[in-house]
Amino acid sequence: MLVVDDDAMVRAGLSMVLSVDPTITVVAEAPGGAEAVIAATRHRPDVVLMDLQMPEMNGVEATRRVRAAVPSVAVLMLTTFHLDTHVLDALRAGASGYLLKDVAPQELCHAIHLAASGESAFSATITRQLVARHTRTANDSATAKARQTLAALTDRERAVAEAVAEGASNATIAKALFMSEGTVKTHISRALTKTGLDNRVQLALMVFQAQQNSW
Repeated sequence: MLVVDDDAMVRAGLSMVLSVDPTITVVAEAPGGAEAVIAATRHRPDVVLMDLQMPEMNGVEATRRVRAAVPSVAVLMLTTFHLDTHVLDALRAGASGYLLKDVAPQELCHAIHLAASGESAFSATITRQLVARHTRTANDSATAKARQTLAALTDRERAVAEAVAEGASNATIAKALFMSEGTVKTHISRALTKTGLDNRVQLALMVFQAQQNSW
């Protein structure tokens, strides 16, 4: 676990909270984006807890560089406001989810475990609002492209992708669609390959984009 925040008090507080969970080990802390890239490359943590707003290199660019240096790492963003438009940029840069800075300790640990296991930690409702807000200021080409890409998936792959967009876990999807968790993972993997996306959060964003103005 790597903790990244430009505020030393916040870093110390997060590390203390995480120390309560014996399955989470903080291997390093970083005061900024550039230092985060170096620390991630050196320690190769499973998860990075990244502050969104930092001077010099913000969390979005740091996420992009960390993911490029260590593709296997999952990045969780920390933000002060749910509707911070930079959250959407961070998710598109490869973050596995986002949390408010005042998140309860047990929720924080749960989100870290989800990210470490390859799942995501985000609010489907809030993320949909972010996509809708962005779409209002853009043209319809992004929505048309997302719909075309989604149409290239099989019915089962599309059903799984839509369930992912609602924030469902692999176990929940498996139960709802009457398939094994292994099959769910296979469908997600194939959907990511066909769409050229990196993770399930980006897959969810594509689904949200495709659904704009359709309800």
